[in-house]
Amino acid sequence: MLREIGVERFDDLLEGVPEELRSTRSLDIPGPLSEEEVSRRLTELAARNRPRGVLLSFAGGGVYDHHVPAAVRAITSMPQFYTAYTPYQAEVSQGTLQSIYEFQTMIARLTGLDVANASLYDGATAAAEAALMGLGITRGQRVLVPSTVAPSVRRVLRTYLTSSAAELIEVPSVDGRVDAGALEKTVQEKDVVILQHPNAFGLLEPTADVGAAVEKRGGLLIASVDPLSLAVLKPPSEYGSAISVGEGQSLGLAQAYGGPLLGFLATTRKHVRRMPGRIIGATVDSQGRRGYVMTLQTREQHIRRAKATSNICTNQGLMALAAAVHMSLLGKHGFRETAVHVASRARYAADAITAHDGLSLRFDGSFFREFVVETPIPAAVVRSELRGAGICPGIDCGAIHPTLDRCLLVSVTERHTKDDIDQLAAALGAMVSERGSS
Repeated sequence: MLREIGVERFDDLLEGVPEELRSTRSLDIPGPLSEEEVSRRLTELAARNRPRGVLLSFAGGGVYDHHVPAAVRAITSMPQFYTAYTPYQAEVSQGTLQSIYEFQTMIARLTGLDVANASLYDGATAAAEAALMGLGITRGQRVLVPSTVAPSVRRVLRTYLTSSAAELIEVPSVDGRVDAGALEKTVQEKDVVILQHPNAFGLLEPTADVGAAVEKRGGLLIASVDPLSLAVLKPPSEYGSAISVGEGQSLGLAQAYGGPLLGFLATTRKHVRRMPGRIIGATVDSQGRRGYVMTLQTREQHIRRAKATSNICTNQGLMALAAAVHMSLLGKHGFRETAVHVASRARYAADAITAHDGLSLRFDGSFFREFVVETPIPAAVVRSELRGAGICPGIDCGAIHPTLDRCLLVSVTERHTKDDIDQLAAALGAMVSERGSS
């Protein structure tokens, strides 16, 4: 292989990597183990984990501990689904296409937009793909991102835009929400604006003001949304979003250490041909029977090559199937009931925690499932000490912004009972009280 590509040694392939970044020692890889030794080693490693039931967790930030019905795992484990990849000669796999079509339909209904694609890797890359799609629509060179968008999304956006001429501009926030006035002054014609709603702090953004500002200035709005929240909040289509994206993990996927995840992207019919990824459509055959076909695959490098909308996005087929099964099992009313449970329990949790002296909400404003609690103790210390008591109280907000190192992002789902929430509130209150008295 080296001879074929015109080099003498493998090291010649590394010339582009600075020497100080190259390892000069042998890798610390243990020798071969027997099956029994591997099994024992993996069991020892697994025993270090503290799963739900052992550790009461209120961590969220994009990946949430929702109930997943057993039927989701049962259906997605069926070999005809579990081993399948979205085929290139798609019509030979009607079951796979039908499940993707149903997923697309549900996402389109949730967002209020015309069409959704057959899924993407995760919410962060979906936002980045949407930004590139938006720039292609507007022919602009600027992407505006509020500081209230999740850091992971902003980092992925920055990476995506590195090889383009587009500029990434951060829009300031006020009290945990985007400064709509500053946004209106900043946005220009052809700009792409990404709004996360609810945002990285769990707060609901002023969507009507943002939508009006972007429309007035001739920009294009992308809404990054929590799909479950759309059961109780206005869909992106109602505040002027031309493209909507999000993370679909809450739709029947396990937390699983943060992956695999599921990104979705929906848009209007006007922009459908600029959408990355595959789109499955329904039709009838020559005998009038309903069938499913791959209507568009505009991303495909094997077809469009340099003209492809994306050369890296792909269909998370199994994850999209799980989401479709999950939403089908819940149904319209069950989906809304879950969202109402989440919102009401989050409100109860905020009230229970802030009832203790020394604990308060860092930001005013409405929230859906998450809220920021300010403590007199560094969040890293709170997390460390409460973990010993079997509680993960949330995420250290210092990871979102360094000035918030005494704040916790607390997330609640329908799986958290009143007793769970009361236990967290009591533990936080006792810690603050003890530190104050000492």
